[in-house]
Amino acid sequence: MVEILTARLDRSERALRDAETALESRMKELYRANQELRLRENDLARKLEIESALLLGALSNAQMATAYGERDRGFTVSDSAGSILGTPEGEEATLEKLVEAIHPLDRDRIMREGIQFFRDRTTGVAHRYEHRIIRQDNGETRWLRWSIKREPGTEERPSHIVAMVRDITEERRNERSVRALQLRAERRVRELATLQLELAAAKTQVEDALNARNRFISEMAHAIRTPLASLTGGLELLETYVHEDGAKDLAVAREAAEQLGELASRLIEEAAADDGKHPVLAQDPPAMETPGAAEGIPDRPRVLLAEDTESNRYVVERLLAELGCDVTSVENGAAAVEAVRREGFDLVVMDVMMPIMNGEQATQAIRALAGPAARTPIIGATAHSLQSERERLLAAGMTACLAKPVRKDALETAIRTALISGRDVRRNEARFDHELFRRTFSELPSAYRKRMRDAAKTDITKYASDVLSAVETDAEEALSKAAHSLTGVALNIGAIGIVEELSAYREARRDGEASIEAFREAVAACLLAVDDLYEALVATDQ
Repeated sequence: MVEILTARLDRSERALRDAETALESRMKELYRANQELRLRENDLARKLEIESALLLGALSNAQMATAYGERDRGFTVSDSAGSILGTPEGEEATLEKLVEAIHPLDRDRIMREGIQFFRDRTTGVAHRYEHRIIRQDNGETRWLRWSIKREPGTEERPSHIVAMVRDITEERRNERSVRALQLRAERRVRELATLQLELAAAKTQVEDALNARNRFISEMAHAIRTPLASLTGGLELLETYVHEDGAKDLAVAREAAEQLGELASRLIEEAAADDGKHPVLAQDPPAMETPGAAEGIPDRPRVLLAEDTESNRYVVERLLAELGCDVTSVENGAAAVEAVRREGFDLVVMDVMMPIMNGEQATQAIRALAGPAARTPIIGATAHSLQSERERLLAAGMTACLAKPVRKDALETAIRTALISGRDVRRNEARFDHELFRRTFSELPSAYRKRMRDAAKTDITKYASDVLSAVETDAEEALSKAAHSLTGVALNIGAIGIVEELSAYREARRDGEASIEAFREAVAACLLAVDDLYEALVATDQ
């Protein structure tokens, strides 16, 4: 069966790697195109700025002239009209010369509009006209804009016309350049939007592929480790009944089962590797030095077992019974939630992958119950050995998480630890990553462990006080600094409850609806629990 699953896993992994390579290549191309478009957009913006400056310069230096006319006195134009028409120096500019300079293509239109102006246009209102002229000096075609207003006659002054004309050739040229740049920029923006959509689609495609791979890995892990768990557990149960003659055979079978488990772990680890980086494997906590098996767990705790596989359920029931537990079994997460709600249990041992409601969902549902039931310690059993999944399950509310196949000594350690840290503690208090707590101290020489414990408690007290002081004084910078220091110290010993409540407070603070009480309680519970956890998880190893 392992060979078949291995072959299926290899084929799926090869196909997935090919798809991921193609997607990664496409995303790199889209990224490069996006960067190129951004550079072009910046270049267009600079050109637009230059053209705008030129336009302002043209406007400030525009050639302008005025004209005035009465029916009886005729029309006069200002001397500056000569520079517009290009007349020789010293030659007078007249209205007739302005009319003669009108471009042949515009002359008929302007004449019609002139007649209409005198006949139909409203008096007292400025009217605008544009046309081309041909300069006298060099024959260059230029554009002029007229603003003409006809004033009605009064007793003091007869009806007259006031006009202003200016050369708008450069202005029109700049307007066309600016408009062309705007159109190009708009086109680039549309191209950029299209690329962004393609990037989003490619990202979604990659995420879907990764999710499909993770689902496949999860299914394969469950398919491989479920029978392994039954095999390993069965061998542990047989050990009680095997005498000296069969001990060697049992040892051979146990060694084969362990080798098969290691092979499954390597397959799952390789399948879950991302970009050549191997994921961190979670390790079950080593067994504590405990009294003999006859003593078992003290107080005969009532344990609810949620396991959908019959063989695994039988094995774990027997292991729990040998540890001195009273066991009640259910077959799925929904039944586990209902049993915890209806009855009081000291502990729940729960498979992670179950039908109807999986272990993670069931844990969240139990934590949402009212009263003491919400504080019931929960030990999860998962087919994965990945640290990332273990952290996710602990964040969902599990007290501990074991990798299948579950060994008796690891189960006993987890039960003792859960009973120590889980009783009479509210849901949001004393949440620890027990493995991280143990590892932090175990890596130190024995002579330094208590000193490390006391220093951690002192630092947590100090930095938590700094956080509370910053909250009271509304000092954001001080809060950020104290939160950074406290987070580092808390994570060193696995005090995830403090980190989670601090993060939740700072998030709510940004929304204006923050309460610091949950954080205050989490700190207090952590400080109260440190010594008990140290005695249970560290002191016994010294």
